[in-house]
Amino acid sequence: MSSILGKLDSYQLLTNLLPGAFFVFILKIFFETSFPTDNVMEDIVVYYFVGLVINRIGSLAIEPILKQVRFINHVPYSSFVKAERVNSKITTLSETNNYTRSLLTSAILFPIIWILQTLFIKWHWFSANWKALAAICLIVIFLFSYRKQSKYVCDRVEAVNSQSVKRRAKRGNHAFVVQTRRDCPEENAADRRSSR
Repeated sequence: MSSILGKLDSYQLLTNLLPGAFFVFILKIFFETSFPTDNVMEDIVVYYFVGLVINRIGSLAIEPILKQVRFINHVPYSSFVKAERVNSKITTLSETNNYTRSLLTSAILFPIIWILQTLFIKWHWFSANWKALAAICLIVIFLFSYRKQSKYVCDRVEAVNSQSVKRRAKRGNHAFVVQTRRDCPEENAADRRSSR
């Protein structure tokens, strides 16, 4: 178990594993619902997967809604990449921010779980088809998550390439100025005489 946890970075622990463990614990305490696991290894897999789903719901639904009502503000991704290179603490703050979002999403999901649990008990069609509905929901969640993650990758590549182009342009301008001065000895001599 320690070897598996050692392979998870701080982002995965904060945004997936811990919120998943918290959500499963609350389900067991307040909703008397538990997952059929037999050992600690299976528990960790369940915690991580549940946390991953919660994280994706927060990213796809909760965060855009809060942005729309202007409850939170975000900077352009290119600005985030630039600031992250300058100050590494921004990465830690971003991880904590996403962890808090996952906990918020968990709290919002609890009333929804209660409604679904009520439908499962009182509505025969729902109790007979909930597995298919859950599979469809997971497909939709991860389909849009894949699209959003692909966009993040593209934005990251564009931001890095843009910064590289700017750095090369600055080095090129500096080299051009140095070369120009070297190619104009008469002007340089005149400048030295005028400065005396």
